[in-house]
Amino acid sequence: MIARFGQVCARLAERFMPNPFVFALLLSAVVLAGGWWHWPAPPGDAFTLVLQAWFDGFWSKPLLAFGFQMALILVTGYTVADAPPTRRLLARVAGAWSTPAGAAALCALVAVALSWIHWGLGLVGGALLAREIGRVAARRGRPLPYPLVVAGAYAGFIVWHGGLSGSAPLVVAQPDHALADLVGAIGLRSTVLSLPNLLLTLAMAVVIPLVIAAMARRAPAGGRVPDHEQNPAAPDERQTTPGARLGQSRLVTLTALAPAAAALALVVVPGVASGERPVDLNVVLFVFLFAGLALHGSPMAIVGSFRRGAGEAAPILLQFPFYFAVMGVMRDSGLVTTLARAGVDASLWLAESGLPAGWCFQMLTFLTAGLVNLFVPSGGGQWAVQGEIVLQAALDPRIGLPPGRAVMALAYGDAWTNMLQPFWALALLSITGTSAREIMGYTIAVMLLVSPLYLIVFAL
Repeated sequence: MIARFGQVCARLAERFMPNPFVFALLLSAVVLAGGWWHWPAPPGDAFTLVLQAWFDGFWSKPLLAFGFQMALILVTGYTVADAPPTRRLLARVAGAWSTPAGAAALCALVAVALSWIHWGLGLVGGALLAREIGRVAARRGRPLPYPLVVAGAYAGFIVWHGGLSGSAPLVVAQPDHALADLVGAIGLRSTVLSLPNLLLTLAMAVVIPLVIAAMARRAPAGGRVPDHEQNPAAPDERQTTPGARLGQSRLVTLTALAPAAAALALVVVPGVASGERPVDLNVVLFVFLFAGLALHGSPMAIVGSFRRGAGEAAPILLQFPFYFAVMGVMRDSGLVTTLARAGVDASLWLAESGLPAGWCFQMLTFLTAGLVNLFVPSGGGQWAVQGEIVLQAALDPRIGLPPGRAVMALAYGDAWTNMLQPFWALALLSITGTSAREIMGYTIAVMLLVSPLYLIVFAL
């Protein structure tokens, strides 16, 4: 029944929901109008000021750097998942099941683990595993619901924003992040590595595979598994010129890996251990960039993989400047402060029923972040739009919520409705040869069934 309901929702979304870039354009128009109306100046002056804030927001240097970091997060995760050793490992794991329910649950469990480590790795690695499970089933002559296996791979993505590559937690861990004047740096011990978040991740790793396995017992077998490699990772071995041989040389790779390993051992790890250096976006990117190089072995192999991954990053590069412009208008017009006050007032109104104000605020932040994610389907872009609103409200003495908890409430809401928003599933769908219509019914069911876990965590 839940799966049928999810399939109806998926069909409606696929029919009526436009491309996310269309949402970015519409959001810009709405915020421009709202900023003009709200700006504390005469209408003529306000019109010019709101356009200036919008223009300046596009080219905010801290936010442009952040957008580039988000693109690299996806591409570096892609290169690690696309590397031959990773593919061979996933191929071995793909055979560790005996029933269709076990196959679907296995894919979901691995996807949860990979997504917590790195969301790009989770998306691409989960997709490659789902495809290989489908091929194993074909070789064994064992029919299985292949779209559900793919849905399990995407369902694991629900934990990404509470993981080591989560946009919002890593951004606020940087000493020079855009809101540092408001809250300072918020370390991972207060966000990703906090006890409530670790307990939530563990619960997801148990509940999601169980839900997927339960649906597999009734899901019809079927689905077409691609019978060819869409993204071959091997370099062209036919190149025999001296320059081409350099591009295929592992010795050249070592000239970059050696200083990278030394930097990790002598600079990064001691700095993190002493507390002088946060585990932030730069650290994660550095590790995955050179891990991809090591796994691919030669310069030209990672160049090819990077080129394929860069194509998946195109929506980030296109849409993020619009989100930054939206944030500029909201901040300069005072809309951020107004919305923050509204969030506080709504939380206090709910608290009058006897519920803790902090719990109410986390729940409202979670729900509004889930709604905003349908229109701004990017954790980084959403943080740019909503982060200051959330932190300003959390710092209100009447709420009294630690900033790290507020950051995670937003992060959870953003990740939660990814199960309803197929934006980030595009790469996965391409690799597995499935459509959004085939998997979204299952992922919507997962979204609904895991929602009580968030409300429990907010009370911890």
